[in-house]
Amino acid sequence: MPRPPLIAILTLALTLGPIQAQARPPTTTAKPGTPAASTDSKLAVLPLALTGSQDETAGPRLSGHLQQGLARGAFALVDAAEVERLAAGGCSEQRCLTALRKQAGATFVLRSAVTVDDRDYVVRLELLATEDGSVLASSEERCDLCGLAEVGALVEAQGALLRRKLEDLIQGPPRLAVVTRPAGALVLVDNQLIGKTPLEQNLLDGEHVVRVMLDGYVDDERKVDLVAGVRERLEVDLRREPKIARYRAAGWATLFTGIPVAAAGIALLALDGRQVRRRCSGIDRDPFGNCRFLFDTDWGGAVALAAGSALVTAGVLLLLRTRDRPQSRRPRALLGPTGVTIVGRF
Repeated sequence: MPRPPLIAILTLALTLGPIQAQARPPTTTAKPGTPAASTDSKLAVLPLALTGSQDETAGPRLSGHLQQGLARGAFALVDAAEVERLAAGGCSEQRCLTALRKQAGATFVLRSAVTVDDRDYVVRLELLATEDGSVLASSEERCDLCGLAEVGALVEAQGALLRRKLEDLIQGPPRLAVVTRPAGALVLVDNQLIGKTPLEQNLLDGEHVVRVMLDGYVDDERKVDLVAGVRERLEVDLRREPKIARYRAAGWATLFTGIPVAAAGIALLALDGRQVRRRCSGIDRDPFGNCRFLFDTDWGGAVALAAGSALVTAGVLLLLRTRDRPQSRRPRALLGPTGVTIVGRF
């Protein structure tokens, strides 16, 4: 007997990421202006509309997979019997959505429709706001040459992605704040440059790898697990590179050695030509009263001053080369998902 034709459309208005199903890549759209929702938001899942299939068990099985994907979300599901009572015809009019909002307390409505042609499935989902009927987001997936079990797994995965999207709508996206000492460090999240410290930015929930880089300091890399609605603050005390730390220590040592040497040279130059008073008595003085014993320290003072000045200069240069910089001076090439990025100051 020939196979009954199958067509499946599941309507779920939401920007779901591409799910690795079959041949044709999915197309997704998301619309701006999503309304804010409170933590007591409710989702009404309309009965799944299945066309093109004569398998009476297909609809309930796919609906069960969708419910499993939506389970354990940060929102409540309106009782299926209540949804069936208020939206028996699929809820295509605003008055139906208003009834779901006022009588069942639903904030969002999930409209799902599935069509199958032989073994080719198209699944489309729409997420609606009950307040004004606007489509918040939509997603369409194809599954060519699939069995019902494969389509069920696809529907469940889409439901899980929808659950995460709804949690973002309800709780708000995770927020990451990064502060470093010193400031001005580059911040990369999952090898993608997002800015310089101090910064605060919205990210997707889940685990991320955060790397902080500043010229002259050891790179700091940490894993963070971001949760929807939670602000994560990351404080990083950067450690100097060992080479830079040694140079800086040498700079201070050179500076503190050069200062007294230069001071000694100045003192010797000031002393040059003055009388040695301890030896200026009696026969040690000429008829005019001048002592014949004078300090001869000009050459020693000049050498000490030159040496001290050189040491001070070297120390200052070392400290300037290793001083804290507000941003990276050395260009760096970073490889990310969108290509190669060169950052630095030129």
